Amino acid sequence: MSLYSKVLERFNYYWLLPLASVLIWWGMLIALMAVWAGNNYKLFPSQDAGTHVPYISDIGASGVKPVFIACAATQGALFVLALMSERYLRHAGRLEPNRYLAEKILSGLAILFAIAGQIGLTLLTILDTYRHHRAHVINLGIFIVGIGISAVCTFGEYYMLRKRYYEVNWLRFSYKLKLLWLIVAIAFAIAFACLNVDDVGNKAAIIEWTLAYWYGFYCILLMLDLRPASKKSQSIEKSGGYGLNFSELHHHNHGAHDEMTLAGSDPEKTNANRSPDHHTAGPSQPQIPEHQYLPERIQQYGHNNPTGAF
Repeated sequence: MSLYSKVLERFNYYWLLPLASVLIWWGMLIALMAVWAGNNYKLFPSQDAGTHVPYISDIGASGVKPVFIACAATQGALFVLALMSERYLRHAGRLEPNRYLAEKILSGLAILFAIAGQIGLTLLTILDTYRHHRAHVINLGIFIVGIGISAVCTFGEYYMLRKRYYEVNWLRFSYKLKLLWLIVAIAFAIAFACLNVDDVGNKAAIIEWTLAYWYGFYCILLMLDLRPASKKSQSIEKSGGYGLNFSELHHHNHGAHDEMTLAGSDPEKTNANRSPDHHTAGPSQPQIPEHQYLPERIQQYGHNNPTGAF
């Protein structure tokens, strides 16, 4: 195993990626509002006359543009890494593994559209609304649409996961929270677009600020999704939670598969190759299927997957 693989396997704090992302994002928004207040709520150069509430980009195009660019780019990178970490942790068995190809496709699409959306965000901070208004608006649209489609793909993945792992309470709860977040975000995005078309400056700006803060809650959901992958969380058996260590199940299934391969799939040879630790049925007892020796929850997760391929 390479050093890179060992680091990935032993790292227990993937949930810090979305947490850092939301802290940077919300910190940037609060700092921009502080700049506005420090400017005595005066109009910024790119702000339309007659409006009282500036857009986020109006403040970002002022003297704090370098901070605006740095914060947006950093949180974007952390956001994408959080999604990639979720995909890796499911592949490694530290979160509920994806069993269907559709789940993996949705996860991959979520990452791709998130990358596109975050590139749009970074570009809109560079191409500010004061000097490059048209390009700025285009990249704003790319950011909103990209993150929106990414969220829809993640929602679809969790829809399938919560049906497969119905007894895991957090998956059902996370699915419902994502549905709520998505409905509210779509409502805000539609309202923002409509108000911009009608050129209602103050209301559109207020909706933009609200939508920006609402985006941060999605990062919090990602943090909560990644938190169970920590080794400490996996070591505690919780009823209806993430008590099952999927890494151990992965290795167990691989061992069972190798054992059957060595025995040539012959049940008698398989029994002969078992270690003394394996339970065996006595001569007067009926033969018990192998999967019944497993704990109830491992049987539920692993009996349909003898190869251990997640």
